[in-house]
Amino acid sequence: MTRKHSRVFAAVGIAALALTACGSDEESAATTEAPAATEAPAATDTPAAGASTDLGVYDGKTVGVISLAPGLEPVDRITAGLQQCVEDNGGNVQVFDAKGGAEAVPAFEQANSAGVDAIYNVANDVSGGSLDAALAAAAEASRPVVTAWGGQRAGTYSITGLEFQSAARVGQYVIDRLTAENDGVATGTVLVVNARVTPSLRQRADAFTAMVGPDTEFPDIQVEEIEVDIANALADSQAKVEQAIQANPDISAVYASFDTIGQGAAAAIDAAGGSQFVVSFNGDSTALDMIRSGGSFAATAANDLEGTATLACDLIAQLLAGQTPSATTYWMDSPLVTQQNVPASGFATGSGAFQLYQP
Repeated sequence: MTRKHSRVFAAVGIAALALTACGSDEESAATTEAPAATEAPAATDTPAAGASTDLGVYDGKTVGVISLAPGLEPVDRITAGLQQCVEDNGGNVQVFDAKGGAEAVPAFEQANSAGVDAIYNVANDVSGGSLDAALAAAAEASRPVVTAWGGQRAGTYSITGLEFQSAARVGQYVIDRLTAENDGVATGTVLVVNARVTPSLRQRADAFTAMVGPDTEFPDIQVEEIEVDIANALADSQAKVEQAIQANPDISAVYASFDTIGQGAAAAIDAAGGSQFVVSFNGDSTALDMIRSGGSFAATAANDLEGTATLACDLIAQLLAGQTPSATTYWMDSPLVTQQNVPASGFATGSGAFQLYQP
């Protein structure tokens, strides 16, 4: 069996983000470097810099994947790359469904009881402490845990997005566009649509609501908020956004916490012939296609989910080999993609993984 090696890029710096408080949609796009396009590389197609890791350690091993919600594109993309990497190197993957996070604890317990060799936690929230007992049980069994987009906690290495940076990019796009559409005045009502089940989703919404409204630089931008069911995010967001706009036709924009919600919102707006625009996060294939089509879906922060899987494969291999990774938290860049810079095809990626602190 052919063994593959992974190389992980770990830049220790991060470029400064230039943000402007006013200007047109085109001006916002001009300040954003066009992201690279990729056709969703496998987890073993890796960046060119970093120390080589022997993935042969997966031979005969089983990795338990605790999936937040199988069927959601970002969750499946983060899972698929890791699964391919493990299986290509002689290992096996067993998936445990956390059912939108509602059954994260029993899913972890099942993985521990199954005696898997390592756990890959995909988007289940570790930050609140509800999974501490499961993490402790894994540690007692010398079972390494890597968490993707599920927060930070003792007992797990974490890969996630710097959500406040991404929210600054997406949020400033909203502010700039509202300013341009209102003769230089930053005003309007933004509907924030969310499912607050992970740290990433909470941070994306909270960062934007901290940017606008009373006692901010943009007091005339008002926010309305609604919650959707993550297990039925597409249909629920479409129905609730339609209802919200009917109740308040003055809504100018929809700020969705991830692309499935954004797709539902855009479907509601486009079906009604509305003038509102939609922004979101993740860079899903359908969202990018909707941005390319020129409809109401205007922008997304494109998370490097294939890069996340690549890095997870590398980190778990290091841990199985008894090595200590260079950091406990790794951040993935998430560039802003708009109708001005969306790649003609494929996904969009940033500069890769970086570390802000190394112990």
